Amino acid sequence: MRRKKNKSLILLLICLSFMVGLSVNAARADLVVKIGYVDLERIFNGYEKTRELEVKLKTENEADGEMLSERRQMIEKEIDRLTEELETQALMLSESAKEKKQAEIERRAEELDEFSVYIQRRSIDREAKYTDAILKDLDLRLPSIIESIAEKEGYRFVFDVRSLFYVTPEKEFDLTDKVLARLNEEYKAETESGE
Repeated sequence: MRRKKNKSLILLLICLSFMVGLSVNAARADLVVKIGYVDLERIFNGYEKTRELEVKLKTENEADGEMLSERRQMIEKEIDRLTEELETQALMLSESAKEKKQAEIERRAEELDEFSVYIQRRSIDREAKYTDAILKDLDLRLPSIIESIAEKEGYRFVFDVRSLFYVTPEKEFDLTDKVLARLNEEYKAETESGE
């Protein structure tokens, strides 16, 4: 929350500086400031590497789901067998033997729960790892891509759309598609060259 306030404060200071600069240089007709924005969330979701890792994540999670299902079936069969043995042999078993069987049933049920939690945690960790990898990659690539497009097209400022209080609906200020296209071109070239 504090980070958002800091971003908003910085943005406000930049805007105020910009307005002061305009009032001081109002006589200069050559001072035309173009301000653009990008949608970082749309870039993240449209990035080809994100899509590839989502497919990989889905495949790995499905494999884990199958493994969990197989383990669940095996343990549930064993629990059913142990429960049936306990019920059919109840009259013949001593109290300690009954407790032992019941403890074994509970241990197997706990084992299933622990394995289920393990699979769930693994899925969460895997998703976090992939997300971190994409964010690090974007952190390396985006500044130079945005800078290149901004310089080529004469933009003086480029912001993330979420850091702005108001954005006009004109698409001419939205650089997201251009940035995303360049990002995916570079990624495709890199993967084709085997880097």
